[in-house]
Amino acid sequence: MNRRIFLTWIWLGFLASSSPRAIASIITQNKHHSDFNSSSNNSKAVVFYVATNGSDRWSGKRKRSNYAKQDGPFATLKRARDAIRELKHQQGGTLQQPVTVLLRGGTYFLSEPLILTPEDSGTADYPITYRAYPNEKPIISGGQPITNWKKQGDLWVANLPKVKQKQWYFRLLRVNEHWAIRARYPNFDPKHPLTGGWLYVDQPESVSEQSLRDRLPLSPDKFPNWQNWEGAEVHIFLKRNYGNAIFPVSDVDRDNHSLLGNFVNTSYPTDFGNRFLIENVREALDSPGEWYLDIKTGELLYWSTEADFPNNVEVVAPIMTKLIMLQGESQTESFVEHLNFQELTFTDTDYTLADYYFVSADAAIWLSATRQCTIENCFFTNLGGNAIWLEQHSHNNQIVSNQMKHLGNGGVVLWGKTENQPFDNLIAANEFEDLGKIYKHTSGVYVISGSGNKIAYNQIKHSSRYGIYLVSLGNDHYSHNNLIEFNEVIDSSLETVDTCAIGTLGRDQQPSNNIIRFNSIRNVVGMGTTTSGEIISPYFSWGFYLDDYSSKITIYGNIVVGTVLGAICLNGGKNNYVENNIFIDGLRMQIRLRTRDEFMTDNIFLRNIIVYKESDAKLWASAGTWRRDIISECDFNLYWQQEDLDIAKIKESITPEGNLNQWQAAGFDLNSLIAEPLFVAPEKDDFRLQSNSPAFKLGFQKIPVEQIGLKGFNSNQGKA
Repeated sequence: MNRRIFLTWIWLGFLASSSPRAIASIITQNKHHSDFNSSSNNSKAVVFYVATNGSDRWSGKRKRSNYAKQDGPFATLKRARDAIRELKHQQGGTLQQPVTVLLRGGTYFLSEPLILTPEDSGTADYPITYRAYPNEKPIISGGQPITNWKKQGDLWVANLPKVKQKQWYFRLLRVNEHWAIRARYPNFDPKHPLTGGWLYVDQPESVSEQSLRDRLPLSPDKFPNWQNWEGAEVHIFLKRNYGNAIFPVSDVDRDNHSLLGNFVNTSYPTDFGNRFLIENVREALDSPGEWYLDIKTGELLYWSTEADFPNNVEVVAPIMTKLIMLQGESQTESFVEHLNFQELTFTDTDYTLADYYFVSADAAIWLSATRQCTIENCFFTNLGGNAIWLEQHSHNNQIVSNQMKHLGNGGVVLWGKTENQPFDNLIAANEFEDLGKIYKHTSGVYVISGSGNKIAYNQIKHSSRYGIYLVSLGNDHYSHNNLIEFNEVIDSSLETVDTCAIGTLGRDQQPSNNIIRFNSIRNVVGMGTTTSGEIISPYFSWGFYLDDYSSKITIYGNIVVGTVLGAICLNGGKNNYVENNIFIDGLRMQIRLRTRDEFMTDNIFLRNIIVYKESDAKLWASAGTWRRDIISECDFNLYWQQEDLDIAKIKESITPEGNLNQWQAAGFDLNSLIAEPLFVAPEKDDFRLQSNSPAFKLGFQKIPVEQIGLKGFNSNQGKA
């Protein structure tokens, strides 16, 4: 079975339960074609070719140039786009056959983003596909190669006139496959990349918290004695360590060892002990691997680590923050539609300084008022911002089987308000890794506002904050009826606190009907600092965090291993349903209930398996005022404490009511068991249950672990 049919089947299965309004359009679409390059009436596809050695004066109909060099492929994507426009005009404004643009291998350095409007749409019968030529690797770059190097002592120098003329500025520099280190203080610590190489906001007696809005005091022995601070920027974690911001340094107060600037960011200013570093100062260029851009002279300086530099070394600096922009108009329902992107690599975008550090609006591919478009088997890497951004009623799009690695921010962002939010999109089988290299408040999939979306079979590894996050800020800005299933989240929350692998925000205080099921979470870390400037890690993290009144959320059939404050935290919400999960090894607690006010009631916990080994950890923890009506049902759970510890004999308080006997006397867990769950091979992270597990006596249902992550999506393709 081909992928288009498979995706349609799982998409329809999801929509049938949560989003009926999209079914009719997808059924119609599927009737007309079975893959991207054919149609039901077998109209012959039109193919255009693009090659790095092509010419926009040629026809684009040949895969390579002819002997006389008079015809061949186009040189640019823009020319291919225009050729499709011309074809549509010749056919009376509507395509009469599918169109494929095949990109030959090599790097296409864009001079500006490729903009696709409704004029560039395909149809359900005749879609338009931009894809790689078979067995070749086309790379779409938002950068410009730098080649005019001259040696000056330890450094290599390239003159960039556009920089001197203030027509070009960049904050990233790619050398071969990796970013070089922008000149910084303290120096990057390769042995301790997350915990080393930091300064900390000092707390002298003369400095108040209010004064931190315009100054950052350093301890006198750490203050750098530089003569020229022009262009310096501070990367700093803000109050509460939710994330970081980047601020220009306007001046320095040498007498008081302070940096000066406008260090205010929304309601989270800087705080004593917050960690930070200083970038982009000429005198900080003191180590191999670092670079500096002098905007006055237009000189780029690089201390190379490559033995044969600049021979056989590719150096690229970004000139843009976006690569491809699909721009429709949602208010007039003029959508960009039926465009497909396959097997393309996207790289070399920059990042901008964000006023609101919770969201960075930089992204390689921008989908605005798009529908029934597909991004599949593409590779996103070395991007200063996010990989993909959806907004303005973008719906019925599929983002499938892509790799998104080493990103300055996150993977896929859905943005808007309730009135114009993205909806009914499929984000499946993508591989996310190394997220948050620049901005730390990030996520593999970040639904800032969106409903009816399916997020499934993704693998998310090494994220500075979340793996997947759903946000509802109010009735005008909510995320409802989303399905998060069969995802694997590994090593999340590496650099932030008050965080989780999969989470929700529920400030609208409405039933969200979000479903989170059959996900695997492993190693949620958390990192913060004390006011005296000491790093704390692991710290302040959960597996699932249902924050700020999140309500009517189903947490079913998940596996969570290795957290700090427990596998799940309910923060003020009601009518949440937690059943049939496996929660392993919370360091301080296993389940946390935080009461904010009378709103929190009627949460249900049934048939969960909870296993831990820390002797002083709580089983159930409560913050705020405990009331028994916070939980309406709690029963048929299986508890087990490793290391030969017996939960039943603990006299200390491990629940909101006291010890386990007092908890049961209050009416909770009357039919629950204390017994070893009998996992197949927990030492190998195999938490399937043996056939004689006592959990089955409580009605526990097998979790389909073989279907979780990329392997589940791939194995299901032939079973739909």
